Amino acid sequence: MSTKPVNTEAYHTGSCLCGQISYEITGNPKFCVLCHCVNCKKWTGSGSGWLAFFNKHQVRYTKGEDALKTYADGATDRGSILLRNSCAECSAALTVVPTYHADSVGVMVGSVDGDVSEVWKPKSEVYCKDRPKWLPDLEVKQYDISSYASSA
Repeated sequence: MSTKPVNTEAYHTGSCLCGQISYEITGNPKFCVLCHCVNCKKWTGSGSGWLAFFNKHQVRYTKGEDALKTYADGATDRGSILLRNSCAECSAALTVVPTYHADSVGVMVGSVDGDVSEVWKPKSEVYCKDRPKWLPDLEVKQYDISSYASSA
């Protein structure tokens, strides 16, 4: 009797609010970050963006990729374009692809199915000059973009 090997690699799914787009992720993120930049605030409609970054091959759209709307955000402090992917129907923020690291993709953690809050805790915060004043201090590294951009 043969048995299939058990895949021990982490596996997660996610989707937009209306369910038109879904994706799957294999493996663990390279890093997780809270971004307090003005553009992330405007794109998410919240006080910051919580992103988990993966190698591009780890994230695959399984449904509705043709419903993605991509905004080429060129108004970044870094001066490079950030591709922000949302659902064209419900406008849910899903992924970010930094053109300066085109082999990486940032997944908006709020779009992941299930609770990953304990395993995908942010290890750093960026754009702390724009950090909400009411947010309690977290025990993570904090960067303003000038120091983060040179280390990324």
